[in-house]
Amino acid sequence: MSGSAPTSVLLVDSHPISLTGLRTIVGSCSDLLVAGVAHDGPSAAARYRELRPQVVIVNAHGAAEEALDSVEALSAEPSAANVLVLVDDVDAAAGQVLRAGARGLLPSASSSRELAAAVRIMATGRSLLIPTVRPAPGASPLDQLTERETEVFRLLTRGLSNAEISAELTLSQSTVKSHIQKVMEKLGLRNRVHAVIFAYEQHIIHAGP
Repeated sequence: MSGSAPTSVLLVDSHPISLTGLRTIVGSCSDLLVAGVAHDGPSAAARYRELRPQVVIVNAHGAAEEALDSVEALSAEPSAANVLVLVDDVDAAAGQVLRAGARGLLPSASSSRELAAAVRIMATGRSLLIPTVRPAPGASPLDQLTERETEVFRLLTRGLSNAEISAELTLSQSTVKSHIQKVMEKLGLRNRVHAVIFAYEQHIIHAGP
């Protein structure tokens, strides 16, 4: 939103080279701000108390174990941090990292755009616990949806339930469910969280109030 303050981000990474890369990615987005950096759990917690960033990115460098001390330290703060962990295998890491207190997981191989989108999503209060969607190149993927499916998709990505979509579009809930299933199949989406990420990347919805 024009005129709004950028989303503040704390970067936690024990490797100087990859930390520089993360700083470059986040710093290149006009709506994101690198508030500070840290290298391990204790320094991450200290920097969080000092800066109170909206999102903390913890780079696990592949294995979830490398992020656990930082996630646990940040989650132990009185006002728990909004932590996004970058890890190679999201499915394998989910149990450990979520129990430690993280609210988001993203594959380490994600693109710069996907990382920025994940930060924006988490800054709005949403959790991000699955791999991100990679839209197919070429024409807009939304072109393959019918007009009604597009309406359903837009409402779904704004957080409306099936019942709310039903009321908004004057459709039965069974019809809404059918439309959602078709949208998911056509766009290659697993569930609603995938749909939200996709919508952010396609500029269908935007971060902010």
